[in-house]
Amino acid sequence: MKPEYAFYYPGQYWRDADWIKNLVCFFDGVAMLVPEYMPDVRSFDDLPLAASLKEHDLLRIIRPEQVVDSQVAEGLAKVMFEVIDSGALNSLMGDKADRSNFGSLSRSRLGFHGSEAIATDLLERLKERGLADDSTDGVSVPIHGLVRAMILVLLAQILRQEGDGMGITLSPATDQPTLVNALTELMTSGQRPHRPTNADVISFDVATVGVDMSRVPMDELLDYRRQNYTQHRDYILMVRQFARDLSAMDVDERKAKFEQREEELNAVAQKLRNNSRKAWNRYASFGLTLVGAVWAAHTSDPVVAVLTAASSVFGFSSSAKERGVYSYLFSTPRGQWTSY
Repeated sequence: MKPEYAFYYPGQYWRDADWIKNLVCFFDGVAMLVPEYMPDVRSFDDLPLAASLKEHDLLRIIRPEQVVDSQVAEGLAKVMFEVIDSGALNSLMGDKADRSNFGSLSRSRLGFHGSEAIATDLLERLKERGLADDSTDGVSVPIHGLVRAMILVLLAQILRQEGDGMGITLSPATDQPTLVNALTELMTSGQRPHRPTNADVISFDVATVGVDMSRVPMDELLDYRRQNYTQHRDYILMVRQFARDLSAMDVDERKAKFEQREEELNAVAQKLRNNSRKAWNRYASFGLTLVGAVWAAHTSDPVVAVLTAASSVFGFSSSAKERGVYSYLFSTPRGQWTSY
C-alpha cells in the first residue's frame, strides 16, 4: 500500500496548525503545493510544528512548476472556461477598477509552465471580465480572491493523479470546508459532484468526535500510530470504502450518509461516556467531564495523573468491541477512552 498524504488546499500554507497535527495521526504525512519562489513555510506559521514535520519526514512540498504540466493546465482551463461561459462569475465583476478583493496566484499554478498558450488564454478571459491583471513581478498574477480559491480547489482534485508518479497517494484535505463546498457547488452546477476524498471523511470524523491532539508531542503521536497499526489500518480501510461509496451518490444521498455516520459516532461516544460515568460513580465522589473524545491536557496535569492512577487501580475500561470500526479514532493519544 502506497504512503498516503493529506494534500492541503486551497492555499499553499495551512491556516489551522492543530488540524494539521490531527491529520498526521491518520496519514503518512502532509503535502502542500508551493511555488519555487516562495518559502516552504511562512515565518508566522507554527514553526515548531513545521520543523517537527520536516524532522520526521512528514512534510512533502510539491512544486507546481514540475507537476502542473500541459495536461493539468488543459484540464484546469477546460473547467474554468465552462464556469466563465456559464456566467457564474458575473456577480464578481462589479467595478473593474476595484482591486480590494484581489490576491496573488503564481503563474506556475495557473499553468504557464505547462502550456503558456492555454494559461494565457485563461488569463485573458479573466482579464476581460475584470477578474485578473497582468503580472507585475514575472512570477505571479493579481486575481480575484474567489477565482483564485476556485483554481486552487480545482488543482487539488486534478493533481490527485500526480501522486502515482511520486509513489504516494494524494488525498486533498482542507480546513476551509465552507468555502470549498460553496465553490464546488458553483463549479459543478448541473454536473456530477466531485469525488469525496479520504481526508474529507477523516476530517468529518475528527470534528464529530472532537479529537484534539494539539498538545501531544509528535514523537508520542507517531509512536501511538505505530503501536496501533492494526486498528489504524482497519479504520483507514473503512474510510476508503465509505469514500468510494459516496462517489456513486448524488449530493442529497451523501448528506444523508454523513448524517447517519454522525449518529453512529455520537452513539459510540455516548456509550463510552456512560460507561466512564458508571465506573467513576462506583469509585469516586467527583464528576467527570469529557471534552469530545480527548483529554486535552499535559501529562503533568494532576487531574490526568489521578485519572490514570485510578484507572489502573480499579481496572475499568471500554472494550475495542464497543468502539468497533472506530476503535482507532476513539483511543487517540490523550483521549484515553480505553481507560476512562
